[in-house]
Amino acid sequence: MPLTQYRIDREGADRLLFLMHGYTAEQHHLASYVPLVDPDERFTAIAPRGPIDMPDGDGAGWWSIDLETFEMDLSQFMPSLEMIESLIAEEADKAGVPLERCIVGGFSQGGYLSLALVGRPGAPRYAGVWAICCGLPSAPGLDLDLSGGDGRPALFQWGTRDIFIGQEQPKEVIAALGDGGWNLRHHAYDMAHSQTIEMMIDAREWLAGVL
Repeated sequence: MPLTQYRIDREGADRLLFLMHGYTAEQHHLASYVPLVDPDERFTAIAPRGPIDMPDGDGAGWWSIDLETFEMDLSQFMPSLEMIESLIAEEADKAGVPLERCIVGGFSQGGYLSLALVGRPGAPRYAGVWAICCGLPSAPGLDLDLSGGDGRPALFQWGTRDIFIGQEQPKEVIAALGDGGWNLRHHAYDMAHSQTIEMMIDAREWLAGVL
């Protein structure tokens, strides 16, 4: 099943930015920040919609979460990850853009998926990774190895009042990316599980230095 997507095409852009939303959001969510984080229009942005629709039809996800018990169906993680990988490869090929000029990023569930994309054994050498409010991904069938950073840029952002990921998961992400040789920037913000304009301004500075 192909993923529905929202695109922001920039004429002459030879770089792609893939943005994965969080649970209950949709494809327009992170894409709405693209004019702020990429004001020079260096990237064509592609934001897919998760394949799992919310029961009320408002928003989507990449794997199901029971919002009362917070139990997750992580058997859905790998199918979603493989769908995103196929989308990235297809869109990069159509645009004539090497995967080495593609950045992957996401918020919450999308952040976990972004780290999985760059950390799978044999993963393409994406240009960089931008992860927001997430921890290290773990799911049945997923092998994660972030040791191949080789100086590639990574940005990790999280909230100090985020009850969903707590304070230990961010430490694990920072340690894994740092030990893995990524050129890591990480920022904590006085916020919960969300995004702020301050965060996007920091992301704009980071993105301007990539590629």
